[in-house]
Amino acid sequence: MTGFVFLRARAHRLLLAAAVLAVLLTTCVLAALTAFSGSVGDAALRHTLTHRSAEQASLFVTADVDRERRGEADTEVRRAARDTFDGLPVAVRKLESSGPYALPGGLQASAAGRGQPDLTHLASLDRGRVRLTAGRMPDTGRAGAGQPVQVAVARAAAEALELKPGSRLTLTDRLSEASLPVEITGLYEATDLADPYWLLDPLGGRGVRKVVFTTYGPLLADPAVLASDRVSAGPVSWQAAADFGAVTTGRTEALRRAATDGPASLSASAVFGDGATVRTSLPTVIDQIERALLVSRSTIMIVAVQLVLLAGYALLLVARLLSSERGGETELLRARGGSRGRIASLAAVEALLLAVPAAVVAPLLAGPLTRLLADRSGLGRIGLRLDDGVDGAVWLVA
Repeated sequence: MTGFVFLRARAHRLLLAAAVLAVLLTTCVLAALTAFSGSVGDAALRHTLTHRSAEQASLFVTADVDRERRGEADTEVRRAARDTFDGLPVAVRKLESSGPYALPGGLQASAAGRGQPDLTHLASLDRGRVRLTAGRMPDTGRAGAGQPVQVAVARAAAEALELKPGSRLTLTDRLSEASLPVEITGLYEATDLADPYWLLDPLGGRGVRKVVFTTYGPLLADPAVLASDRVSAGPVSWQAAADFGAVTTGRTEALRRAATDGPASLSASAVFGDGATVRTSLPTVIDQIERALLVSRSTIMIVAVQLVLLAGYALLLVARLLSSERGGETELLRARGGSRGRIASLAAVEALLLAVPAAVVAPLLAGPLTRLLADRSGLGRIGLRLDDGVDGAVWLVA
């Protein structure tokens, strides 16, 4: 029967070639649009969470924790971070601060007229987020009793207070009035002020903040100093950022639920006593991304429907012309004993010979066509990385 079908096709090769071309082009374009829509959706999701909305997608925790329980609190935050980001790889950074200290009167020319002291505080900053501009980083070599605490000061604060490496001053605890001698070993500045890490610093990494009081700093000290009794206890802050490199749009619902339940459980944790300030805007960011993806997919769907209608019209025209040319042939087959089922089976085999190659070839071409669409649309220029693989949805559409 297959040989007979090929003989029939050869007799009407021009019309069937038009049908093959219409089927192949339509299937390839629909498969490419499906792959493009899925790849762009996943790439846009990852790009937004990693770059444009990285700050909102991070988890921030601030709490007053006794020094004896800070290790337990750190473990609890890391566990909650994994739960909040639905098991994704998470990087957690911590910033421990002291209580507020008053600067010496000789450095407070700006505050003398209003009778308010200028303030500062010590903090164990992530040294990977700062760079030295002068001097050296502090160490614990001279942190014993009777020796000044070594600190590095923000360059902007040092310029305003006329401090330099080697300067010594005595700070006053605002609560206990205890004195704390410090030695300036170096000057530093933030490597990248846009880094979400600096949201943990009340001064935002800029070194100076003027509200009711003028605050300078923070004074970068060794973590061992913050863990000792030499300085007053202050709040501890954490920033958790997930690696969204493997996230797809199919995981957004689970990620939204996790980002809602994780912070709620952390706020109620008994480790933090009176409670912790926990915030993340990840559920809101996901909602915004999903709305944007819905609009883009609707646009692609409109194009796909229009393409299907045009292809359908073309195939109907080819079928009508083929039916007219084969009218006599069909009557001859009926006269020689061919049943309706037999004739229908011949038509079905012929249709499969037209459709199956397109269904196989189209998904294989979807990857190259998707990359071509991405290059032509300029998505690569904004850092979007498209997937090369073809999923089951592409094969189903084909």
